[in-house]
Amino acid sequence: MPAQTLLVGSWTGQTTGEGVQKAIYPSQGIYRLRLNSDGTLLPLDVLKLSSPSWIVFSHDHKFAYTTNENETGSVTALKVDKDGKLHIINEVDSQGAHPTHATITTDGKYLLAANYSVNPGHAGVTIFPIESNGALGKAVQHVPFIEGSHAVADRQASGHAHSVNISPDGKMLFVADLGADTVHAFSYHAGNKEPFSAEPKLDLHFKPGEGPRHMTFSADGKFAYVSTEMSAQVHVYRIEQDKLTEIQVINLTDSQDPNNKGGAGILFSPDHKFLYVGNRRRDNVIVVYKADATTGKLTLSNRFSAGGIEPRAFAFDKTGQYLLVANVFSNNIVELHRDAETGALTPTGVTVQIGTPTDIKFLP
Repeated sequence: MPAQTLLVGSWTGQTTGEGVQKAIYPSQGIYRLRLNSDGTLLPLDVLKLSSPSWIVFSHDHKFAYTTNENETGSVTALKVDKDGKLHIINEVDSQGAHPTHATITTDGKYLLAANYSVNPGHAGVTIFPIESNGALGKAVQHVPFIEGSHAVADRQASGHAHSVNISPDGKMLFVADLGADTVHAFSYHAGNKEPFSAEPKLDLHFKPGEGPRHMTFSADGKFAYVSTEMSAQVHVYRIEQDKLTEIQVINLTDSQDPNNKGGAGILFSPDHKFLYVGNRRRDNVIVVYKADATTGKLTLSNRFSAGGIEPRAFAFDKTGQYLLVANVFSNNIVELHRDAETGALTPTGVTVQIGTPTDIKFLP
């Protein structure tokens, strides 16, 4: 296996709350690590930034962008050296609070940031043009998410944009609004002054209190998968001419206790044979499903310990041999070895201590 470089995003400073373990060394920004050919992990350096919670690369990997998940939200553009070393280009206001996710249109023209906003009134999606030098330009569009479903009083009093997801063909945007129990659909028109147009007839609606969080797609673009946070499920959809039709709902846990339900990241293995989904709260596992390439449907393979508390995000190395898990509340990155035939995960014993890690992204 070739040595690889990865970046780890984080919440900076100390975090408090149920399940949070006090960090010996609170995070200071984005950490750069090397996965060595023998599977060991070596921390290299840190770029000091305020709560760079989510990282997305430009398509050529020359630039990276991070959401700065603060009350006054922002997005930072970064130049990426070949060895992964980062340099700040510029920072722009996210026009909302607690931006927690970002993506880039398939043509590379725009970066989209999802403002989650813990408090009501500052959630939504903001669209920024990407300039030739990698810098982010002045926002060209802002879509506020105001109304919540009120099904879960403390979580859904207002809208909460949790993720922005571009369809594989680049024509559609799907925004998971945890607060409204809806995935909002938009069509993309690159030449328009405001490039995204709402398509409410194509919205995905969830039962009250389910809380859609993250989304991913099959390799052939025929199926979509949405993880829900409060109901801890995966909803599977067939895609036909931009319309998504639900074909399956599968649970992350057999427990009916809300304390065991906390759906998180959702990610296919590089070979797209298995889907991996995090479940947090008191469960703290990575759930593995075998994906049928023909029907798109999932079959439970097994559940594996995340090796920590609050597995928010995870990433495969380029070979698919290793899954690295960011356990936010236990302040650790845990390495799991993946069996390519069964999808099973086995702890390697390799772990790195990083304060409140929230995201992991490998360089190509």
